[in-house]
Amino acid sequence: MTMVLASTAFDVSSQSNFVAYWGQSSAGSQKSLGEYCGDSSIDVIVMAFLYQFPNTKLDLSATCRSTFPGSELLHCPDVAADIKKCQSQGKAVILSMGGAAGAYGFSSDDDGKKYADTVWDMFLGGSGSQRPFDDAVLDGVDLDIEGGSTAGYAAYVAQLRSHFEASSDKKYYITGAPQCPFPDAMLGSTLNSAWFDMVFVQFYNNFCGLDAYPQGFNYGQWDTWAKSQSANKNVKLYIGAPGSQSAAGRGYVDASTINSIASDIRSKYTSFGGVMTWDASQAFDASSWGQSVSSALKSGGSKKRALEPLQGRFISTRSANVTAGAMQVKLELVEGSDVYISDTENTFGFHVRIQSADQPIRQGWELHIPLPVGVSVAQASAQAHNIRVHDNTLVVVDGSSINENMAVAFRVAGQHIGNEFGLPDPAKIMLYTTA
Repeated sequence: MTMVLASTAFDVSSQSNFVAYWGQSSAGSQKSLGEYCGDSSIDVIVMAFLYQFPNTKLDLSATCRSTFPGSELLHCPDVAADIKKCQSQGKAVILSMGGAAGAYGFSSDDDGKKYADTVWDMFLGGSGSQRPFDDAVLDGVDLDIEGGSTAGYAAYVAQLRSHFEASSDKKYYITGAPQCPFPDAMLGSTLNSAWFDMVFVQFYNNFCGLDAYPQGFNYGQWDTWAKSQSANKNVKLYIGAPGSQSAAGRGYVDASTINSIASDIRSKYTSFGGVMTWDASQAFDASSWGQSVSSALKSGGSKKRALEPLQGRFISTRSANVTAGAMQVKLELVEGSDVYISDTENTFGFHVRIQSADQPIRQGWELHIPLPVGVSVAQASAQAHNIRVHDNTLVVVDGSSINENMAVAFRVAGQHIGNEFGLPDPAKIMLYTTA
């Protein structure tokens, strides 16, 4: 059998990719793989699932029921033709292993290595005698591990990587789909030690999902992992989202909302790679949720004006003066009744007064307040303002103008907050306005 090593135009470094899982017909019915690939909205199709291993079993719902003679292993020539069609249109097609209802796992690193050889021969660039998709060569493997043991997966990925490196025919990818609570209970150790190209974080069915944005949405934790713990410091993170209300128990947000969230995350984090959805049958129904989200990604997201720092002289006291042209702004850390320290609640509060001396600050501003070294902030709040924590910096975003002076009161909570916690240094606070 001659392998068909289709070359894709998929760009893993992009921040506008749209990924869709396909195969489980979660909406009750689904189109063929080829039909979904005919939609320019999709960049990556993840086929779900290889739900049993190392005794290999596939399930693609009603799309493929035929098997090899005398075997329970699916044989899907029609799907094979669709894989080639997708790849010819510049899309990557990846096989997902695991899922929520599979029977799978390894007992040792040696088991993982051996099964990597099997997957290489059955689905990728190898030459197995029984290949479910015949001569079609998939673009990689996804790990959606939600049960069983954590053993063997890092060794599995490393062995697959050795096959990838020995083959110069095409580019292959390893992806993962952890739950959003960090670290992921099943994939956490593997994500830290193995090389992943893309990670599709499932921001649904959990407290840290899209419905918890912005306060409880923990993309920032995953960004920190990507840049400090991941074996691949350029790994791309995706916002995993349900494609409709019925696609998940919780976490669904409409297209307009996720477009706004994705635009915000994209503007703040270079790790952002795009949006992943579960699944194609839900996201590409009559609502056109998938098309809307993909279109926003590819147009650069919601329009966001460039931020201009107010350049000026900071003084290392309790206040700082900055200027931008004729505009003078004073930033002052203010003590008062709403400044407090609580050892029992592990919280700390303060507020910043922003004073416009000459003329109103133009509509739209951001305030960046670096917190003292050694303080790990878990959450923060500022009444009537959009606030988040990134790289131990409080970031406040507001679309209003500042006419005379404004006080922004903060309540922060985290580790090592108590009597040792001092006020942030005003000299390091940055105020930005939109151009």
